[in-house]
Amino acid sequence: MKAILCSFALIAGLLICPSITNAQRVNINPTLLSFNAAAGERSSQTITIVNISNERQVFQLSLGDWLRDSLGNHQYLKAGTLSRSCADWIKLDNSFIEIEPRASKEVRVTLNAPADTLMLKEMKWAMLFVQNVKEQENSKKKKGKVNAVINEIFRFGIHLYQIPPGVHNYEAKAIDLRPDQSIKGSYNFFVRNTGNIMLQCQARLELTNMETGEEIKLERIEFPIFPDANRTIPLAIPANLKKGRYSALAMLEYHDDMPLEAIEMTIEIK
Repeated sequence: MKAILCSFALIAGLLICPSITNAQRVNINPTLLSFNAAAGERSSQTITIVNISNERQVFQLSLGDWLRDSLGNHQYLKAGTLSRSCADWIKLDNSFIEIEPRASKEVRVTLNAPADTLMLKEMKWAMLFVQNVKEQENSKKKKGKVNAVINEIFRFGIHLYQIPPGVHNYEAKAIDLRPDQSIKGSYNFFVRNTGNIMLQCQARLELTNMETGEEIKLERIEFPIFPDANRTIPLAIPANLKKGRYSALAMLEYHDDMPLEAIEMTIEIK
């Protein structure tokens, strides 16, 4: 029987965080680049990739689109898919790099804003992917054996934001507050970013016992939301809440200079 050589690739998911992994020993900084280019302007920044391992590593860089769904999950798309994508405006000085052990390299990321001012009326964004490339190693074949080479592939995501000068319309709306039909004691707070820039929001729930006047303020939940996007924020009431009728006030905070958005409803704990 002839020996068979098999090669497997293990995809370890997309990591979007201060990126250090025990397996690959890689550090990438920063994990977010924010550009503020005006029409026709060119702006450059750099990222640093550090090989903390004892082996030479190879990395491939590419661009893509992404968005957050209503629950905050990331969705990844081909570059240029979204109308708010700036992926086509981004150029890299190197898309394929090799880094020796305990060494680092910088990659220049340049955004070339178009001259058309109509294309600079809103915030745009993209994602820069950095993925390690494992070189195939020769494995000795043994008669009657199946040899396998397992490659671990890690991909890191760097957020790219383009916020043109003058884009600062901070505006959001609280849309609805409804009980979650599948999770007892949880209420879904529906909100929407109606402005033209990403918002860093906080949602919280305040309960007032309608008989005793006792107030219960629950912890804030922080979340980002892109322009023209909807978010559904789950707000759970305490499991040990006393029986009675309560006023439930769901509040949305999204900017220090803007008023709160809120929705109130009456709930009964039996």
